[in-house]
Amino acid sequence: MTGARTLLVRSEDGVDRAAGALEDAGCRVTAVDSATRALAVLSSEGFDCLVSEQSLSGDDGLSLFDAVREVEPELPFVMYADGEVAEDAFEAGVDRFVAKNGDGSQEELAGEVAAVTSATEVVERDVSDHEPAPEEIVRAIDDASVGITMTDPSLPDNPIVYINDAWEEITGYAREEILGRNPRFLQGPGTDPEARKTLSVALDREEPTTVELKNYRSDGTPWWNELTVAPIHDEDGELVHYVGFQKDVTDRKTAERLAEERAEKLVDEKEALERILTRVNGVLSEITRVLVEENDRPIVEQRICDELVDAEGYVAAWIGSVDSVGETLELTGTAGLESETGSRSLADLPDAVSRAVETNEIARQSVRECDAETFDVAAVGACRIAVVPLVYGHKRYGLLGVYGDSESALDAREGRLFDSIGAMIGTRFNAIEISKVLTADRVVEVTVSIADPSFPLSAVAAAVNGEVEYVGMTSAGEETELFVTIRCEGAVPDLATLSYVEDVREVARTDDVHTLALAVDVATPFDELADYGASVSRVTANPTRARVVVDLPLKYDVRAVLELLESLYDGVELRSQVEHDRRERTSEEFASDLEQRLTDRQQVSLETAHMNGYFEWPRPTDGDEIADTMDITRQTFHQHLRAAERKLVDTYVDSWSNGR
Repeated sequence: MTGARTLLVRSEDGVDRAAGALEDAGCRVTAVDSATRALAVLSSEGFDCLVSEQSLSGDDGLSLFDAVREVEPELPFVMYADGEVAEDAFEAGVDRFVAKNGDGSQEELAGEVAAVTSATEVVERDVSDHEPAPEEIVRAIDDASVGITMTDPSLPDNPIVYINDAWEEITGYAREEILGRNPRFLQGPGTDPEARKTLSVALDREEPTTVELKNYRSDGTPWWNELTVAPIHDEDGELVHYVGFQKDVTDRKTAERLAEERAEKLVDEKEALERILTRVNGVLSEITRVLVEENDRPIVEQRICDELVDAEGYVAAWIGSVDSVGETLELTGTAGLESETGSRSLADLPDAVSRAVETNEIARQSVRECDAETFDVAAVGACRIAVVPLVYGHKRYGLLGVYGDSESALDAREGRLFDSIGAMIGTRFNAIEISKVLTADRVVEVTVSIADPSFPLSAVAAAVNGEVEYVGMTSAGEETELFVTIRCEGAVPDLATLSYVEDVREVARTDDVHTLALAVDVATPFDELADYGASVSRVTANPTRARVVVDLPLKYDVRAVLELLESLYDGVELRSQVEHDRRERTSEEFASDLEQRLTDRQQVSLETAHMNGYFEWPRPTDGDEIADTMDITRQTFHQHLRAAERKLVDTYVDSWSNGR
């Protein structure tokens, strides 16, 4: 197509054969060498078509296509690239694709450009006898929106002999200040020497050229001048003038600079993120290994501190717990510090420690923002500090302090990763604590009274107008069953009417005592108590008050459990706190523990085998018959049964070995 304005985007080392083919076809080609430059040019100029290679400096053609569609959704886009990206290009939605496969591809490219721009093809019309008069041309030049100058090379230093009104407005200089001077006076300290050289060479050779120069207005303000200079010859071919066209492209250059800075920032961000991920992934791997290998909390704490200090980027670390009144930090593990483990007043520690205690969220602080002598920060050469709460559920098991060796360490992104590390450590500490509760010979028995009708067992007691006792709880996948015994005369009312009860099944009945399994959608407060390391031993309730008895490890902060229950219910009162030997385990608790270990299929296989006399001798039935009743194969039945038998024995042995 004749006259199609075409923006050609090619790599820095790209050849100009494509541009030549397009120009031979009559296109007006503007060539740039990057996606950033292409977007900047699009923002200031109009085009009929954009042609792009796939491999570009700092980006690629498909990414450029996405960006162009945001700003110029209707602009025809032709991809000129290797055939292997054709499928991706068409899937992205480019208008045309031309494969680079030899000399013939340039002609094909010109044809495709002609096809997509044909709707705007220029129609030639006869305009003879309508040429403007000389005075009209002069007036058009005077009133043009771009700055226009003419210089006379026959005079010394090629001075300005004409300027239009727009040139005065752009530069801020009055006409009488300009005439007779060479235009170079607009240049200054920020003007690119290479651009000046390009302009000078073109003038010496009497050739047209376009350069971008940083010029300065009359008040000293810099601006970007897109200057096009062309020679004017007389009828004999003698040079008589140079004409210059000045266009203020400051906005475009600012946009280009911002785009380049953004691209550089993205590259820096990517590199920084990769460094962080490499470093923290190594730390995460080592900490995970420690948490898997060790069961003793003091050893875990010390090894975590050692692993952090051994990792690149960290110079010191500590783990500690804050007392119940929030005034003292007891260090239980340190590495890289001159101070040993022991108690520290929070008032003498960096502010990040107190913030982490108050918010239960990671707190970061530059060493410049705190007393340099506080907590060895000066001695170890730290630049930043992060304090990470070690949390599981609602309970904080301590704090992890990490000292970074640079100002860029422990930034917001790295902080989010340490948040995950803190949660992981808190989860492991919770598991260690629960294990201590389950295996300890002596425990602290805590009895709490709850006078709140919303307590789940009190709500059940109100519904049956009787007394309710907690037996146990099982969870299989998303289904949770709460086992309770109820003392009431006659039939049990429909408890499924309670908001948190989804289903009810009767497990056993003796006179006026019913053992029920309540399928519940939430297991509050039993799940929360387990998260705190509390083992529920007894719960009884009437319609107005519940009595909850839990076992805790020795030296446990009982206040944490009370605060949990107070956050859930009204009328919470501590009734007793007694240290004693672990009690014997009830048969109901044994059954509850076993049911938690068995899968649904394993439990059904065990119960079906028992009901069909499979464990009697001689057996009245065999595995094939039982498998048929379950509509499974004999091999599958025996697989589930063997797994169930193994878990049954494990539960018994665990109970016996723990003295239950």
